[in-house]
Amino acid sequence: MPSRTNRRDNPRRRDGRRVCRAAAIGRSALGALAVFHRHVLVPVMVGLSAGGRAWLPYGMLAAIVGFSGDTGGQPWPRLAWMAAAVGALAIGGAIGTWVQGSPLLLCLAFALAGILYALTESAHAIALTMSRFGCFALALSALQAPLGLFDLKILAGVTLLAWLISIAWDLAAGAWRPSTVPHWRAVMLALHARELKRVTFAVATAITIPLAFLASSALGLQKPYWTMLTLVLVLRVDFLSSRRQMLDRFAGTLLGVMAAGLLAYVAPSHHAMMPALILVALLRWPAQQQHGILGVASMTAFVMLTIEITAISSGDALPLLEARILDTALGCVFALVALLLEHLLRRTVLRIRLTRRAPLI
Repeated sequence: MPSRTNRRDNPRRRDGRRVCRAAAIGRSALGALAVFHRHVLVPVMVGLSAGGRAWLPYGMLAAIVGFSGDTGGQPWPRLAWMAAAVGALAIGGAIGTWVQGSPLLLCLAFALAGILYALTESAHAIALTMSRFGCFALALSALQAPLGLFDLKILAGVTLLAWLISIAWDLAAGAWRPSTVPHWRAVMLALHARELKRVTFAVATAITIPLAFLASSALGLQKPYWTMLTLVLVLRVDFLSSRRQMLDRFAGTLLGVMAAGLLAYVAPSHHAMMPALILVALLRWPAQQQHGILGVASMTAFVMLTIEITAISSGDALPLLEARILDTALGCVFALVALLLEHLLRRTVLRIRLTRRAPLI
């Protein structure tokens, strides 16, 4: 029988303790906070330098997607999953750039993106990240900033940087974090669960997203892709979950816009806003841990301050504060429309099935 000393020095036990310690550090609020800041703040700081403003939107998106697509595990599979998540962003941007200027093709692209989002909404977090940000990149490239070759290089560079940050964090922790990549059978089971509701949800989403685009264009909103972003962030196949997301998103947007406006009023110069931007970024993750409204508020303030700092002159982004609220409200309204449409479609299908199964008299 091995002695207590031998059991304590067993290599398997030591490796197990290292994995547990790394997993605990990786899941802690402090660990997530540090990694999130390094993923997002580095592209922002570089983007605020001379010549970096043009690629800042895609740099920030790639940083966020890289952070969300960090599955842990061994270095090379981890890089492959992060690259796949950012690759979905690039595909959405490329499609949006291709269909730019054609409302018919753009509506068709939004419908297909809506179907993909609806089918992966509750499959797995990495699949949801890919479909959600692919849809957002589609809207961004088609309505605001077309994706170019230089943007693709930025996406690749930020992905590599996010991977290096992730690997360095695990090395500092002493072991690799356990992989969160699901088995393909688990993904398939999740896709087959509630099959009827998922299909009707996909149809409703495919109809609603193009309608939201047409409504935002008809209303002349300054940032119509914000409506698409809100829609894919709050829309869930479950009504109660969607309602909670909508309340958090709208209340958090109001709070974040007021905070950004107050900071812009107190510190109107761009140089004076930099400490406020860094402070808001530092507060983002702890705020999210406290409540969803606070997390949305801090992210909204971060985005609005970044837009103001990258503007040519002070005050250029102030009119966008109102646009942010209007776009968020419109996205929440169309999320409700999608849920109502899904309910009607599902009831219709069930009624048809019951009619076919009814005995003939």
